[in-house]
Amino acid sequence: MNNFVVVTILLLVLASGAGVLFYMNYYQPLIEEGEKITGDIEDLERQKAQLANIEEEMAQLKAQIAKLTEQKNKLQMESNQLNTVVPKLLDSTEIIANKFKVKFQDIRISPLLRAEDWSELPIEMTILGTFKDIGNFLTIMEKRKIINLAAGSMNVSVSAEVDRETKSPLLSVTLSAKVYIMGGGI
Repeated sequence: MNNFVVVTILLLVLASGAGVLFYMNYYQPLIEEGEKITGDIEDLERQKAQLANIEEEMAQLKAQIAKLTEQKNKLQMESNQLNTVVPKLLDSTEIIANKFKVKFQDIRISPLLRAEDWSELPIEMTILGTFKDIGNFLTIMEKRKIINLAAGSMNVSVSAEVDRETKSPLLSVTLSAKVYIMGGGI
């Protein structure tokens, strides 16, 4: 054989070995590193998409929280109004009834009926007194806007009892009326 062929074969074997070593030590790790980086980039893009979805969900949750907070505040305001309106209603009604010598037999307060900008509180009361005293009582209650008699009904009957001073029969009046509370709706 020729020295040239041997040297060429030897150079080819050395070049092939160097190529394999280069491939094994440098090129393959670079390819693996590139694939790993590409996978990491894809993972980061998926996470970015998830974050966008989470941000959208957060915005929806914040809007829902704001809406629920508003409803809670309205309910608290309504509760506060109801807790102040009912005692004031009863106090003022009792003061006026005592002034005109009207006796309560019964008073019932129904559940609150809500509207957009106001709420109504239906009440039913049965009172006992003379015609004059009941007339004065109802007039003052309507004038002071404590109750709305136009939005209700009235049932009058003669009682078996008699007024001690005038000896006239007492009337028993069953009254259905409404109290309006502004700003109480949801």
